[in-house]
Amino acid sequence: MAPQAILLTHCGAQRVTRDDLTQIAAPARTATWLPIKHSDLLEELHTELQRRGLQVRCEHYAVQHQGPMLFGTLDLAWQDTGATAAALGLRTANDKSMALQLAIGLKVFVCDNLCFAGDLIALRRKHTVGLDLPAELARALDRYQAGLPTLQAGVQRLAATPVTAQDAKAWIYDVFAQRLLPLRYFPPLVQTYHEVTVPRYGPTLWALPNAVTTHLQTLPPGPAFRATVRLGQLCGLR
Repeated sequence: MAPQAILLTHCGAQRVTRDDLTQIAAPARTATWLPIKHSDLLEELHTELQRRGLQVRCEHYAVQHQGPMLFGTLDLAWQDTGATAAALGLRTANDKSMALQLAIGLKVFVCDNLCFAGDLIALRRKHTVGLDLPAELARALDRYQAGLPTLQAGVQRLAATPVTAQDAKAWIYDVFAQRLLPLRYFPPLVQTYHEVTVPRYGPTLWALPNAVTTHLQTLPPGPAFRATVRLGQLCGLR
């Protein structure tokens, strides 16, 4: 696909494939800064996942700011319970705005939602000269694999915690007070909670983040990634 044919989405974001990313060059390096081409980063990530026996079922990527900023999610064939399976989120930028960060995640099958832990895994070094990318990714994935059981336990806790109608109202208020979703999403979120997620999960804490995530999927990639992490914080998921 030619660069100009890449699908343009919300707020200048572009949905891209791994093949598309090979066409996006990294900026020129300096004496102290070593930007990493997105396709090279993903090649190293896939190599390390393969080394650990972690198969990627599907992957989705988007770039912003004409290419420097990358967001992605990878669904893994690992820790599959029939209801959820391991997922990995990533964000990085070649414009010095952020270092590579990974998110511990779960793919929720029944509603095709994504759940992230509230704490991101950041590489120890930013894009500086001397960065050993394979070693840094290995350390980050060590933390990812060690942290996934904690996220799974947190989800089980949410699923076992009933909420009253009053508790649900207060929780939904917090979602908008913390600006995880724009206010225009209030009516559809309430409807989704009552008509979709409560019948599916019962009146539990687990129903609430799933209702929110259903609508987070409609946001641009950057805000959606940030809000999904903050949602994990709101739910006490680590």
